[in-house]
Amino acid sequence: MKDQANIEPQSKNLIPTVILDFDQSEVQDLVKLLRQSTHPDRAFLQKAHSYLSQSLLPVYSANEWQPVSKTLRDRQGSCSQRMACLEAVARAAGIPTRVHAFHVKGAFWYPRFRILRSLIPNRVLLVWPQFFLQGVWLDFDELYLPIAQLAAASTSGFTNDGESLFEAVQHTPVDFLGKTCGLECARPEHNLSKFILEDQEFFDSRDDAFKQFGSFQQTIRGRLFEVFFGGRKSF
Repeated sequence: MKDQANIEPQSKNLIPTVILDFDQSEVQDLVKLLRQSTHPDRAFLQKAHSYLSQSLLPVYSANEWQPVSKTLRDRQGSCSQRMACLEAVARAAGIPTRVHAFHVKGAFWYPRFRILRSLIPNRVLLVWPQFFLQGVWLDFDELYLPIAQLAAASTSGFTNDGESLFEAVQHTPVDFLGKTCGLECARPEHNLSKFILEDQEFFDSRDDAFKQFGSFQQTIRGRLFEVFFGGRKSF
């Protein structure tokens, strides 16, 4: 799917999906709670992200197809499941979303699984949210600040051995796309593009990306991962 940063969103970027089931009461009630006062869309998403960070326990899970409504009911979710929650809340509030999909080296997750690394495949599909704000698509990693400001303020990059990607975007450059390359304020460890194996471009929803490429949970390793780590606190 060819793309430009300012390409206009389509109806597919706003509808409910199997994963982004924002037509369910759990999501609708949350949006009503968060919309009690008027905020610009970006400030609303920051508020929603902060709420989800505080209210959903970060756990491990390979279940990429879990509906957002279930994640909210369970009050816990993986990094990917919580990203899906933010996307669903955005769509429910009228903010279009899509994802940038890329295959990442399994080694990116090794710091978290030092003993059972054999459960991690050599390549893992990562779907990175984008939100259409003020006429352009904004990457999840720049929800709070432009990547240059995050790099200038951060003393280290994202190491994936403590807090998750979902929380880290508030204060750390999580730079899979090589945006910090060439920035005077950046450190080599800010740039995570070294983990990217293949850029799969853009999809109207995470459902579409997983339909095309499959998901970790559908593999034998994924099922074993869920047995050993599913539901365990991730940091």
